[in-house]
Amino acid sequence: MLLIACMLPVTLYANDEIEDKSPSIRGVVFDETNNPLPAASILIEGTTFGSTTRNNGRFFIKDLPKGTYRVKASFVGYASQTKTINFNGRNTINLTFTLLPDENLLSTIEVFGERHTQPTKLDIVTRMPLRPSEQIQSISVISDKSITEQGALTVTDAVKNVPGVTLFGSYGGVRESMSIRGYRGVPILKNGVRIDSDFRTGSALSEMQGVESVQVVKGSAAVTQGVGNDLGSAGGVINVVTKTPKFVNQGDVTVRAGSWGLLRPTFDVQTVLDKNDRVAFRMNGAYERADSYRAKVHSNRVYVNPSFEWRPDDKTSITLEMDYLNDNRTPYTSSVNLSASTTEDLYKMPYNKFLGFVNDNVENKTLTYAARITRQLTDNFSLRAAYFNSSYKVDNTSTSVKTVVNKEYNRRQRNISRSLRDDKNSTFQLDFTQVSDLG
Repeated sequence: MLLIACMLPVTLYANDEIEDKSPSIRGVVFDETNNPLPAASILIEGTTFGSTTRNNGRFFIKDLPKGTYRVKASFVGYASQTKTINFNGRNTINLTFTLLPDENLLSTIEVFGERHTQPTKLDIVTRMPLRPSEQIQSISVISDKSITEQGALTVTDAVKNVPGVTLFGSYGGVRESMSIRGYRGVPILKNGVRIDSDFRTGSALSEMQGVESVQVVKGSAAVTQGVGNDLGSAGGVINVVTKTPKFVNQGDVTVRAGSWGLLRPTFDVQTVLDKNDRVAFRMNGAYERADSYRAKVHSNRVYVNPSFEWRPDDKTSITLEMDYLNDNRTPYTSSVNLSASTTEDLYKMPYNKFLGFVNDNVENKTLTYAARITRQLTDNFSLRAAYFNSSYKVDNTSTSVKTVVNKEYNRRQRNISRSLRDDKNSTFQLDFTQVSDLG
């Protein structure tokens, strides 16, 4: 089915290249770095005709009366550019605009690191290839730039930038259950896939080394994403997007060290594999070990994130990616209820106290992978087929303090238990998208 989906656009695209019978304008808009500029405005002065550019910077205006026109291209933060055309018997005119930043205009706020770039894989969640400013729902995007500058190591660290999003519970420091606008049970997705089917969504920890961005969708649009019973969350959903190739040759290695024995080496390497810039590969990885201010508590993790992308032509891209994390850490509680009859008598644990056993450990293994094929059919239509799969395994050995068994001496029972979990999800998604012109 995927092969058929890729073959169909060839005929459609060929028909699209046939010259229009009525006067029309085709064109493309670039920025100062010669990259396509999406969502730029194209207006024909003195008329009601106009358009906006696609993600590839292209636009198309048809059914024009013959004559002479002034075509204006503009974008926020850039100086406008105008060109005069005259059909003179021709039915189609091709234009190319290159817009330069205008330092005299009001500077824009970089919401996600780059002012005119569509956030990676946002349409996986929204189902529409639109920029956040064009969406009808509330969307917040925390970019890789913000994550790096703030040193975020968890989803909780990253989403503190988004109003109304808080950590509901950490379950002894081994998971992250989020709350949005007061609603508990917020799904945390990875590349658009649920990695946790628990209705309480006590999701596993995420490794931020391989994260391209964290996207938060609030309100009614989030209901369609579903939780354990597929009713969705009225509060919102959080989507963690992993890194994929950018078709550049670069790499970096970092080492981070801190208090309580923190040691964290990471690497990010990507390269173009052919001289035609059609095939690229990227690999992210991290290792982390740390102790804690509390005795007997420690953690370690290993993370890898390989990805591969092939662009057989300018209209088609095929992407394969994987994200794997093995996290081991000691679960702990910071307070204990010492009362036999009320819930108000809490005892704050001293730093040197730990109520568990030395073999207490929670091992989280998360694995997600995806295969995507995207084809630009025409200027107005695109088709994407994608398969996503996730696996979330937990091996939890931990100690718990139970109720009082002897009220006279306030003796308590302490139990040790082990629980296993294997949570799997898979999704096949086929999107056929139409983007209409303005005017």
